[in-house]
Order: sequence, then structure tokens, then C-alpha cells
Amino acid sequence: MNKTFLLFALVTFAVSMQVSGKDLVGRVSDVPNGDTIIVTDAQNQQHKVYLLGIAAPKMKQAFGKESRAYLERLLFARNDQVKVVIKKRTPANNLVGTVYAAEMNSNQFADINGMMVMAGFAWANPRTSKQYIAIEKIARNRKAGLWKQKKPVAPWKWRKK
Repeated sequence: MNKTFLLFALVTFAVSMQVSGKDLVGRVSDVPNGDTIIVTDAQNQQHKVYLLGIAAPKMKQAFGKESRAYLERLLFARNDQVKVVIKKRTPANNLVGTVYAAEMNSNQFADINGMMVMAGFAWANPRTSKQYIAIEKIARNRKAGLWKQKKPVAPWKWRKK
């Protein structure tokens, strides 16, 4: 039980972060699905951002709409202000990174990627990062979100069908 609390705390409690040259700071202007956001920066440029280390159900898949709605609620509750720690760029020049959202009235940030996995609205994606695997196990054991289903199908398997 102690390990569960520790992992939960790591995901849900805010963490202090400093902005570096590889970070994107801006406002979320759209949430196309549960693992993608559009961020508008201070120069009014839009950036498509894929959440690193997670895979949310596709929109036509079971829990797809719920996943997107949960991500929207997480971001809205934090004023839609985010910081993206960029890991890489895709061939289409989109960003892949960890999204942190500002906590209200604080200079602290919450790990949104991890919160999606903890709530059961996304899988940990071991192909892009192993960071959220233990958190997914907790969500599975709690039968949170999509883990209420008897046999949830990971998005990468669902796409192949």
C-alpha cells in the first residue's frame, strides 16, 4: 500500500520545474483526443503535442470520448496553461513530450501524462517511455477508467484491426 501511495503522490502532487530552451509554454487551444493537445504559444503559433509515454483510446474506440473529456477537464481545472518538456519532434514537426499544467495560484506543475494513466484514461506506452508502467498497474488494480472493461484493447492493437 505504501508503494501505491508513493506512485500516486509522484503523479498527482505538483512538481517544481524550471523552463529550459527545450520547453514550450502556452495555452491549450484544442484537445483532439486523449493523448494529443494543441498549444498556442506567446507568439500565437500553434503546436501539436503528443503526450509522451502514454496512448489513449482512439475516438471511435471504447473510452475514447471519455479519455478526451478527462484530459480537457484536467487542463481546464488548471486554466489551460501548460509547459511541455519536449523530448523530440516527429517527421511532421509535431512535438512529443511531457505536459505539465500549472496548479492554481502556484508556481507548481502537475504531470498530466501520468494523471491520464493513473485515472485509467490512457495506457502506459512502453515503446516511447517506461515512466508510467508502474502507474498503469495501479490503475488496473483499482479498475479505474477503461480498466473497468473485461478486455480493454490497447490503441496500437485496435488500429491493426
